Amino acid sequence: MNYTIFRYVLALFTLVLTGYAHANNSVPLNSLGKLSLSYSSINALSTMEKPVSTGMVKVLPGSPLRIVAPMNPQKIDYLVAHGESVTQNQRIAILSGSEVHHFRENLAAKTALLEIATSRFNKNRELVSVNAIPQDKWLNIAQQYYDAQLAWGHLNHFAEMFEPQEDDDMGYLLAPSKGVFMLPEQASADTETQATESQLGAVVSPNDIRLSTLVNALDSDFVEAINTDSCSVNIERVEEINHRFFVRVWSAPIPEGCALQLGAHVNTRVQLSVSALTVSADSVFYLHGQASVFVRRASALEAVPITLIGNADNDNAVFTAEGLTKNDEVLTSSISAVQGILLGLGGIE
Repeated sequence: MNYTIFRYVLALFTLVLTGYAHANNSVPLNSLGKLSLSYSSINALSTMEKPVSTGMVKVLPGSPLRIVAPMNPQKIDYLVAHGESVTQNQRIAILSGSEVHHFRENLAAKTALLEIATSRFNKNRELVSVNAIPQDKWLNIAQQYYDAQLAWGHLNHFAEMFEPQEDDDMGYLLAPSKGVFMLPEQASADTETQATESQLGAVVSPNDIRLSTLVNALDSDFVEAINTDSCSVNIERVEEINHRFFVRVWSAPIPEGCALQLGAHVNTRVQLSVSALTVSADSVFYLHGQASVFVRRASALEAVPITLIGNADNDNAVFTAEGLTKNDEVLTSSISAVQGILLGLGGIE
């Protein structure tokens, strides 16, 4: 009977002690017996890296300078490869066929008409200023001049990228600017447009070649840079469209030293700007499902809840917590034993 009473009292004492520990989330140091206890200081952290999905070297949407011809050449012999670097006015293709001949004749005709319209416009401009000709006649002259100018300008813009040959059915296509040449996207070409004009390719400025990857939407406001094994590139654009909890980010122009080829898939990490703390990952434990650390407070160890952000160098946990500073010391050994005592699972002699 006495033994039964003793067990009842012991169980009641354990429940009281457990309830006390739960209420205070602390363990007196003098209750830890001969446990080996070691501590480390909390460190402040302003930046951290996180691995992300594979990055890709891509062209910034909308940036390529499209080369559009006011005709649809029967044959195009490209002199440079898709993705090859070109210089301004470099020969990049040979255009041939009757459409090339027609373009040259059309340009010569529009040039002659513009010369006539310009001469007539200039002669009558002085007369209209002194009301020497009717307004309706001047309106007709002006209309013909501007129409001729627009028609000529449409053809002449392409003529600046066209080097004619002796054969009227042939000519060289010249690069309109320095950059990376890209073949046209034939699949997206409009069939009605192809009857009168054609996209012959595009030139991409080196400044428009970027690194792009997906980051966790929760991290998108803190992303500073995309890091690869060869370089680090600052973030310039963060999209506002959510892709199943991820957001796409774009880097600034890729420096030449990165040696990243257009279209390449790259293992990337993002650099985040954070205001956080870091301790050894071994110091983190879970109390009732909440990540926590034991902080030394005078004569006790207090279980302080933390919000984990990630890992730094795979050895340190990055977190935020109210009331903690880099001056606090965190328990780094015998974590499980102290946690057991906190939960009322036993004492240490």
